[in-house]
Amino acid sequence: MNRLPPQRPPDEGFTLVEVLVSLLILAIISLGIAGMFSHAMVVNASGYDYARLASQARFILEELRARPFNDPTLAATTGTAWVPQNLAYSNRNFTATYAVTDFAIVNWTDLGGTWPAPTGGNPGNVKRITVRVQSTAQNLQGRRELVVSALKVGG
Repeated sequence: MNRLPPQRPPDEGFTLVEVLVSLLILAIISLGIAGMFSHAMVVNASGYDYARLASQARFILEELRARPFNDPTLAATTGTAWVPQNLAYSNRNFTATYAVTDFAIVNWTDLGGTWPAPTGGNPGNVKRITVRVQSTAQNLQGRRELVVSALKVGG
């Protein structure tokens, strides 16, 4: 004869073992997700810091490139501290220095002919402006530094 297995009455709940196993699984998953949130917060803060450094470095570089070629600020130097001309763009969370190197190019055709030769009495002076920006944020680990460089051709 075919006997059906006994069925539970509908008013029974979960056993204590089932509840404990499900809580253990939930706790393991929650700890993994909490670790990911913590790591995501650190990565987000680090990315924000690098984006600010890049913005400040480009701003300083463009401010220096906008000056006339013979400006005293662009004299050949190494490691000059940057003094902001517009205090709205200054920031206490970074330090910035810049260096200027002078070059003289006599024969511009040696460069492949793609560079426009400067006009005027100067035979082709070139300045390389290098800006180094370092983060002073104490809440992030590691060394945060960004270096950008550009050429300025004088006429």
